[in-house]
Amino acid sequence: MRRSSRLLLAASLALLVLAFTIYQGVSSPISGLSSAMPGSVPVFELTVHVQLLDPSGVARPDSGAQVTVGLFQVRTDASGLARLSLPAGRYSAFVKSSDARLLPLTLELVVDRNMTLDVQFKLAKMYPEEVILSTGSGSTEMRMILNVPEGGRLFISYPQVSGLTPTGEPVKMTRGVDGFSNFFQRVSPGPLVLDLKVERELATVDAGSTFVPLQIIEWRLSP
Repeated sequence: MRRSSRLLLAASLALLVLAFTIYQGVSSPISGLSSAMPGSVPVFELTVHVQLLDPSGVARPDSGAQVTVGLFQVRTDASGLARLSLPAGRYSAFVKSSDARLLPLTLELVVDRNMTLDVQFKLAKMYPEEVILSTGSGSTEMRMILNVPEGGRLFISYPQVSGLTPTGEPVKMTRGVDGFSNFFQRVSPGPLVLDLKVERELATVDAGSTFVPLQIIEWRLSP
């Protein structure tokens, strides 16, 4: 057999072996291919558990929360769980509660092992330590002095104000269900001063039902 014929036959056999190998791998899962192919990127599982806590501290699973990691996206099930299979790497992660009023958690994740991400979206009420009123001409300038607690990422919404006019008429200014509306401003732990204008004359403010809604996002990443 000529040398050129032998080379052609060897090349043909090599192509057949390659084609058979690719065909065999079509039905293999990515994780199986990763472990079988030297130098390939390993795949790990990320489990995400999302909870909602109401102002009284009662927790429930956040069903239907959106979890996005890089280009991978899934929603939590009835128990607040979501699972993603991710190639090893660095990702931008985004967890959005099913409660549309709440702002999402955003963070960077380095996926290099199987991991669990626990996320809690908490609602709380911040009661002012002091309220200063300046009333006149049909409106009230109000200064609320608060102390923001430590913990996680913190956001505030529109204050709920309850009080009495100079004639004793009750006034309640609120937004959303139970005084909780869309959160929009991030705050830091420590002293906080809010200046508001109320389009009513107020003589007093009810300290027990005047508050600033607070959203707290806490999370923990574990192997």
